[in-house]
Amino acid sequence: MEIEQKLEILRKIGTKSLIQKLHECETELEKVMQDQADFTSQSYEYTASRGSECSKVKEKIAELSFQAPETNEAGKKTTVAEREAWLLGQRKLDKELSDALAQQQVVAFLQDDHQIKVEMAKRRLEGIKAVIALKTQQIAFLAGG
Repeated sequence: MEIEQKLEILRKIGTKSLIQKLHECETELEKVMQDQADFTSQSYEYTASRGSECSKVKEKIAELSFQAPETNEAGKKTTVAEREAWLLGQRKLDKELSDALAQQQVVAFLQDDHQIKVEMAKRRLEGIKAVIALKTQQIAFLAGG
């Protein structure tokens, strides 16, 4: 391969634009990660752990558990199962509890959305790094041969 051909190929590689794109992807990743951290910080009361309720819902359920009826319709002391059934019904009947449950669902959805944005930004960054690695190998090949 002639030196002129190699120089022409090297000019067309476009390393400056790749480096600019790399910086853009890094900046985007930092931004979406910061957005995710800010959202998590702002909505911590409605963040549920796996298989559990958020602290706001737990707090409201604890308040309601003290309001559960002591006796059933037959005048007998309520069983644990009856108290649990009453509390379960309160999820729809008690406005504060149902609002907290709805907000918990919204927060969970938005957390997933933030996580998807972070993963996509990471993949774009990895893609640009792979292209840069390929271009580096092309430059090394052209310079060596």
